[in-house]
Amino acid sequence: MTPLATCSVCNENLTPYLTADLPSYFVMFLVGLLATPAVLVLSMKSADSTWPVLAVAALAVAATLLLLPRAKGAGIALLWALDVKANQ
Repeated sequence: MTPLATCSVCNENLTPYLTADLPSYFVMFLVGLLATPAVLVLSMKSADSTWPVLAVAALAVAATLLLLPRAKGAGIALLWALDVKANQ
């Protein structure tokens, strides 16, 4: 999903604020921090733990897809607030 080029409220140009991969790293860290222990506990709990592990993996993918656009927006907002533009 591509961020908007201008703010719909104030018409601020948002194209110079490039977040690169920082939001992706934050989301991967957060989801991994929550999903990895759950997968480890579920896989050690019983011998037939395929479905619970797959359910946690599906929830991790859903959480990633839900959080990533919001993290990208938060990154752009942070860069805007700090006035950090690309090629400065």
